[in-house]
Amino acid sequence: MPLHHQSVSCPSLSLTLPSLHIAVVQGALAIVYKLIQLLVLGHKDVDIYNNLRQTPLHLAVITKQANMVEALLKAGADPAALDRNGQTALHLCCEYDQRDCLSVVLSMPSSATCLEIRNFDGLSPLHLAVLQGRKDLARMLLDAGADINAMDIKSGQSPLMHAVESNNADMVHFLIEVMNLCGCDVNSQSYSGNTALHSACGRGQVETVRLLLKSGADSSLKNYHNDTPVMVAKNKKVRSPSPSHSRGCSPSTTPHIVHQNASHSPETSILRSQTYCPVRLASMSTQSSIKEAIRRHHAAEGFTQWDGGAGMDCT
Repeated sequence: MPLHHQSVSCPSLSLTLPSLHIAVVQGALAIVYKLIQLLVLGHKDVDIYNNLRQTPLHLAVITKQANMVEALLKAGADPAALDRNGQTALHLCCEYDQRDCLSVVLSMPSSATCLEIRNFDGLSPLHLAVLQGRKDLARMLLDAGADINAMDIKSGQSPLMHAVESNNADMVHFLIEVMNLCGCDVNSQSYSGNTALHSACGRGQVETVRLLLKSGADSSLKNYHNDTPVMVAKNKKVRSPSPSHSRGCSPSTTPHIVHQNASHSPETSILRSQTYCPVRLASMSTQSSIKEAIRRHHAAEGFTQWDGGAGMDCT
């Protein structure tokens, strides 16, 4: 129904509630202020859900209206309110690439409690920013106090692991730079025991392997298949984790794919949670390059005969 057909001065709040959502979507800021006043007079808050379980704040972010986001937050809108996909306003800012809206939300003290909330896909806002490849949003979240080592709930992967599995070398470099500055560990392991180095080796990412080693990645760590990163690189196929590992992703799984405009379609939800069949790795020359990079790294540390793990022949 067109906005001008809705009452904004009716004493009955039953008409005010849907009107607020409509006013936000249509960008009618003056009317939003009037409706907020009516809600305040009626001792109601502005966190009203529509039939899609969206609050006015969710709609303000989705429609890219930073001024509307600010008005609603100042009126008491809760940035931790969840939509039907478990998304907070911070999640939606990252999902819809809303730098201005994110800046407004993060400027509110109440946003501090939202940084580590996971959506129903098990992802924090920082995970989404990394998967979207948005360094600017990731930096804003980290500056606000987001945990750079936060594990997602479904696979136990850190933002760094997601960046590696997305084959986003630029994001990997950015996260490692931040981790080096704050002294964070690059050797965190997912539910299947894989580190970022396992993933990089499994995907034939030679430069990322070198960068991880330089930043302190431990090439002797084994995953729950008892494989070191070099063993992962050598195998023509990498085994997927067993069901007991709660959908944890191994280096053989297809990287996460997030579609900005259809991120919550059934197909994408399946993509995020499904473990895929093993895929063939890179060429033998790439595997050799990875093993050589690890060999040189250990030689520089004084190891003259490192074999990549028990029973592993790097020659």
